[in-house]
Amino acid sequence: MSDKVSPFQNPRPLEYPELFRPGMGTEVVAPFLRSMVQLLRPNRVLEIGAGYTTPFLLEGLVNNQQVFDDGNLDNRYFQNYVYEPRLVIIDDMSLGELREKPGMDMIINSPYVEFVQGLFQGKSNQIEKEYGNFDFVWFDCGGPQEYKAFLEEYWSLCSGYIFFHFTYSNGAPNSAMDTIMTKAANEPFKIDIVEPHKTRQGSITIVKKQLV
Repeated sequence: MSDKVSPFQNPRPLEYPELFRPGMGTEVVAPFLRSMVQLLRPNRVLEIGAGYTTPFLLEGLVNNQQVFDDGNLDNRYFQNYVYEPRLVIIDDMSLGELREKPGMDMIINSPYVEFVQGLFQGKSNQIEKEYGNFDFVWFDCGGPQEYKAFLEEYWSLCSGYIFFHFTYSNGAPNSAMDTIMTKAANEPFKIDIVEPHKTRQGSITIVKKQLV
């Protein structure tokens, strides 16, 4: 018999435990976002609020430097292809405070990361001027008022997939979802993913914007 211990006997430990905050509901969402970055290969990623999900989003962009050629690649995709993505993070914590969080200094210093300090409200013109539109957005900030403010101000900057957190409470759509649906009613694709074992921050809603 083999003495090797099967990796499928015990759960893997939590990734980036130094950045994990209990109760925020992102322990499973974060690696999901990393996979989505690698699936969708976005050019501009916007994250509102630095936190546990940040290293996963960045890791996805870094991993996309490598493309596995298994004989299934579309050569048309790589014609005139230049890989220069950016992860733009808007966070109201000062850069100094943020650097004090374990591991965050290396993230901020990545060539793929642009950090914008302050509240996201009132910054859309600046963001659009510097970075253009975003084909991948992760929004997990505040409650219905913040969701409404973001959708009113940044909707035109979103050109692809938008991932919203905490859109269900106790298994039913909450007021944040109402706000999202008011703005995204005419979009061709929306899916809700609800974690059945959670009461609060256990859901995400994905909207794909229709390109005009």
